[in-house]
Amino acid sequence: MPRPPSPADALFHQFRPLADSIARGFHHRGCRLIELEDCRQVARMALWLACSRIEDPLSAPAFLSRCIRGALLHHARDLGRTIRVPRREQEKPGAKHPWVLTSLDAPLPSGEGTLLDLVADEAPQAERLSTEVQELEQLLDQLPARQALVIRLRHLQGLGCREVAEQLGISRTSVSRVEHQALGRLRQELRA
Repeated sequence: MPRPPSPADALFHQFRPLADSIARGFHHRGCRLIELEDCRQVARMALWLACSRIEDPLSAPAFLSRCIRGALLHHARDLGRTIRVPRREQEKPGAKHPWVLTSLDAPLPSGEGTLLDLVADEAPQAERLSTEVQELEQLLDQLPARQALVIRLRHLQGLGCREVAEQLGISRTSVSRVEHQALGRLRQELRA
């Protein structure tokens, strides 16, 4: 027996074009780093989850817009593959290079290959890399066990803060704090 549509269902159908519009705008403003269909799915899921929390129908459009944009930003932060330039570098006086996102698959201006080809040609040799890893492991052995583990998981295995926090059973804030302390100690060791 089909269930009767709830007020949340009606809101979802009413505001689905809003979610799709926000997803399209996010896709275009984000230099197409995330597929349009992924943006649309994230936006619709956020809309669906937010519709059940609506208490005042008059404030629904503003509330839903914030929820959808927030979900898209979280998705881009967690799953997007970009290299972020620190704000200090972007705002240096006299910086002449505009910081723009560029795909590594984009063809070079000369038309001969891509940026990825250049990066692959300049990759360090395996011997040099193995000695660098050994030196890093020696530095990590000087850190307290928890700090060394966080650095290994975050930087050597490439896990995100959320994944490390789940593995260690601590909060993401704790992971960030431990990582910050460990990197500070590593910087001190390198200066000494």
